[in-house]
Amino acid sequence: MQQSEGHIRGEALAVLAEIAPEAAAVELDPARAFRDQIEMDSVDYLNFVMRLEKRLGLKVAEVDYPKLASLDGCVRYLAPRHTGRT
Repeated sequence: MQQSEGHIRGEALAVLAEIAPEAAAVELDPARAFRDQIEMDSVDYLNFVMRLEKRLGLKVAEVDYPKLASLDGCVRYLAPRHTGRT
């Protein structure tokens, strides 16, 4: 796993813990949608995306929000866009 991928994974899990503190991050299946594993409504999901954007200094187009539905999806979508950023 590249450094950027590990960073994205860690940030996504940290934001998820803020949004859904009851989620046991270590038990999440990274390939399954968050909504299928934890209680997360559309407002929670929007907050998740917005906080990820802020933490990573990236902008996600609204049309791409569904690509962040799982941990693997977050890494796939965000890691290439995050390369070289702190």
